[in-house]
Amino acid sequence: MRAVPSLAAAFATFSRVPVPQRLLDRADWTGGALAALPAVGAVQGLVSGAWLVAAHALGVPTPVVAAVLVALPFAVNGGIHMDGFSDVADARSSHAARERKLEIMKDPHIGAFGVMAIVLYLLMQFSLFACWGPRAGAALALVPMCALSRALGALSVVTLPHARPEGMAAALAGDDSRERATRRALIVQAVLAAVLLVVLAGARGACAAALALALFAAHRRRCLAEFGGITGDLAGWYIQVSELVMEAAIVLGGLF
Repeated sequence: MRAVPSLAAAFATFSRVPVPQRLLDRADWTGGALAALPAVGAVQGLVSGAWLVAAHALGVPTPVVAAVLVALPFAVNGGIHMDGFSDVADARSSHAARERKLEIMKDPHIGAFGVMAIVLYLLMQFSLFACWGPRAGAALALVPMCALSRALGALSVVTLPHARPEGMAAALAGDDSRERATRRALIVQAVLAAVLLVVLAGARGACAAALALALFAAHRRRCLAEFGGITGDLAGWYIQVSELVMEAAIVLGGLF
């Protein structure tokens, strides 16, 4: 994959980080945006980890540290994956037929179940971050965690049939040859992120990576059974939930 055009497409599509127009003119939107999505996660994790280390060094009160950690991802990615998470919550809570669920996810409006899901998610994430230790290794573990969630989320887009052939996920995946190249790039990045997570967080990092992979397997099966394939919203749902699961593994693993 061409690195710079892929990174330009990924940051323009999945983040609020400004991308110079001269890079956008060369951006690789088909395949490249997905292949470089883990880099967006790495930046988000780096920003969060840097805040965590700095805040503890400055003696910032724990609730403030946790609140900023919850808010920072929205500053980096604009909430694009949380939007998918809420859409999937609305769709699954409808208990409707497959076609109706896909319509609900496509609807730009948010429903009551989506709101409740977001509130509960942020509450749980705030609680976990309030327990996060000041050790630099644990703080920097946020970098591979955010990269791994996106590598696996993007991998679902290029390894599953598309539930909506006209949707954004199908457009970004491209044709079969581009999907194969993107798949290889994402697998390499997922492996590197998992290894780095273990290096930085030890046994808890290994547990976090294992849980992300287990969730990925369950996510694939459920997408096929419930929706007939993958959509961008479903990939966003996986990214958000896998991050929360990994954060729980890091925090709760230190209590036992």
